[in-house]
Amino acid sequence: MDYEPVVVTFTTDSRQLADVLAAEVAETEFTCCAHIEGPIRRVHRWHGRQHASEQWRIEVEATAEHSGALVEHITSHHGHEVHDLVVTESIAHLAEADESG
Repeated sequence: MDYEPVVVTFTTDSRQLADVLAAEVAETEFTCCAHIEGPIRRVHRWHGRQHASEQWRIEVEATAEHSGALVEHITSHHGHEVHDLVVTESIAHLAEADESG
């Protein structure tokens, strides 16, 4: 494998924004593809009260080398509307590392 894959996952409360973000990141050279799941139900505590809302989860397959630029793009363009932003190494990549070592 020539690159180290990662998955960048985040949620938004707007289906339209999920579509826009997925299209934007899918156009970059360091992103393989973007998946949109939803709506999903988000339940959380904020200022001492429980809240629930519909969210859409976007998962982006990207290269580890460019994941910082991808996160920067997401947060700089849509930061206040993006929740739960996480970068995870690919499980397949980790399994290959365990086998070689």
